[in-house]
Amino acid sequence: MAIKLRHTRYWLQVWVPDALRPLYDGKRHIERNLETSDRRIADQRAGVIEGLLKAEYAEHRRGGPGTAAELRRVYEATMAAAAGGEFIAHVGGDAPDPVTDGIEFELGRMADTHGPGDLSPMLAARVAALQDASAKRQGQKPARRAEYEHAFGEVAADFMRLWKAQAGTKVTNTEQQKCSTFALFKGFWSDKPMRSIGPADAAAFHDAMRLLDPHWARKPGAGALSWDALLKAYGGRARGLSDATINRHLAALKSLWDWARKRGHCEGENPFEGYHTKLRAGVNVAPYVAWDDADLNTLLARPPRRRDLLEVMLVAMHSGMRLDEIAALTWGQVRAADGIPYFQVVDAKTPAGNRQVPIHPALSWLLTRSRGEPAARVWPAFNPEGPGKKPGADAGRDFSRFKAARGFTSRTKAFHSFRKSVTRMMERGGVPENDWAQVFGHERGFTYRVYNPDGIALSRKAEMIELIAYPGVALPFIA
Repeated sequence: MAIKLRHTRYWLQVWVPDALRPLYDGKRHIERNLETSDRRIADQRAGVIEGLLKAEYAEHRRGGPGTAAELRRVYEATMAAAAGGEFIAHVGGDAPDPVTDGIEFELGRMADTHGPGDLSPMLAARVAALQDASAKRQGQKPARRAEYEHAFGEVAADFMRLWKAQAGTKVTNTEQQKCSTFALFKGFWSDKPMRSIGPADAAAFHDAMRLLDPHWARKPGAGALSWDALLKAYGGRARGLSDATINRHLAALKSLWDWARKRGHCEGENPFEGYHTKLRAGVNVAPYVAWDDADLNTLLARPPRRRDLLEVMLVAMHSGMRLDEIAALTWGQVRAADGIPYFQVVDAKTPAGNRQVPIHPALSWLLTRSRGEPAARVWPAFNPEGPGKKPGADAGRDFSRFKAARGFTSRTKAFHSFRKSVTRMMERGGVPENDWAQVFGHERGFTYRVYNPDGIALSRKAEMIELIAYPGVALPFIA
């Protein structure tokens, strides 16, 4: 690209690739009058024109039209250029408007160069933009051009990019869940413009999801199936996705729509509104339940072959900590203060989750073990994986296989059930909920949280931990 001053106006020269010169009457370069003597303005206009020409070159090289996103970029760039006065011309008349005259002059020049049937998709996008810019300039409202609207997938990608940029957003599987929802709807919607989605479309998607196999996502290769193939393989079930899963999918789409409406990608009432189903334990939600003594004896009669998995289970039984918190423990998090050993939980799900958890006497075997470097994990054999690269996913999968081999196939009995068991002991032992929340990792009540941010003493936390006991369970010995 070269910008040259001729007399009092700048001109642009854009070189034509050798292979494409036959398409441009053999010209080595294309010239455009930038219609200004201001170098700054000339540079701005030159950048727009060069971008449009390079898009044309790319289209010719492909031998076909550009993608919908490319065509929209040409349309939007041309509209912006026209509004910025790139095509100013002084034609004269009773009420001269140099901007409108320039747009009409450019349309005329293109009509002289290209016949109606000779317009490529890129040139057609440019003509449409000039026509709409001229109409707006004259106070008219151009008709909506669906072919240049933002497609659902593009809007969803922009939404996720900004969502991930939020300050304080932790890496969790929430991102993966949202992306999965948007990918499903994109397949259903054929990635048409966001603005075209209506209530009937939202209802059709909801009804199809309602009859989808609840285990479809675990099937090998299911994630790569098209929407039609997915429904053929896993749709139409008598019992489909749970209310909680349906709520999550529709809530993500509702949030996306609200976000997109504020940015002009759609308008009107949110078509995903009104699909939330109230969840009630025992009715449409199967909550986790605590392990009782008989369950634990069945589990531990033949402990898991993996020593680290057994140890992680015992820590959960004697602390109520989450699986991710335990599997990710480092030796630097095994600490002591005032003679009391404790786990310092960090990087938890919530700020309240970052806490001190005293180490139960039944776990004293851990304190006699040779310590590694502070950053080294206590149980390093669990592979970090998943969105947050946490070892808990690996440990959780092994535990699921282990408990299923012991006859526990219900999802209500899971690793999380250890937290239920420990909390049941606290309640039966008369421990105030506000005190236990500070060990358990839940938010305290407003008064204590605000007026006593330091919380209870470590010695009080140790007293609560020592209430954990399993007199009816044959616990394995850990040397």
